[in-house]
Amino acid sequence: MRLQRPFTVESFCESLSAQRGRRLVLHELPDSDGLRLPCGLWVAYPKEDHIWHVAATSQRHRQQVVFHEIAHMLLDHKGSAGMSSLLAALPPEIAPERVSAVFGRTRYATDQEHDAELAATILGEIVDQLPTEPATSFRGVLDRVDATMAHPRRDCR
Repeated sequence: MRLQRPFTVESFCESLSAQRGRRLVLHELPDSDGLRLPCGLWVAYPKEDHIWHVAATSQRHRQQVVFHEIAHMLLDHKGSAGMSSLLAALPPEIAPERVSAVFGRTRYATDQEHDAELAATILGEIVDQLPTEPATSFRGVLDRVDATMAHPRRDCR
């Protein structure tokens, strides 16, 4: 994918959607009414993906949340069975019977959550370093990120 300024999360999602051949839709999470909802949620349907993010937050935080959920998609993470109870509290347009996978951005104790957060941070750093001139290429950086994300995280303990 070609990244350039001016960068927007929406244009990034449109490009990613076109490249993957799957519709990608962004939504704001509704008011939680006291429920402990995640600040981000990826719901994969058989032919499209939907990402919900918190509404009242900074653009930087919103970008990180969306990138985190996109990282789950790009890393081909499998859905969490523990999130099925969450679906009942979310907007009615999420039809649980159609859901292939669901991830909620709540905690980072699992390898998948750690990897998604790391990948989101790397994507954010790439965006922060985008040149103001569109002629400069980031192909080498993107190749290294792609190679890094193509392998499971190594346990460096």
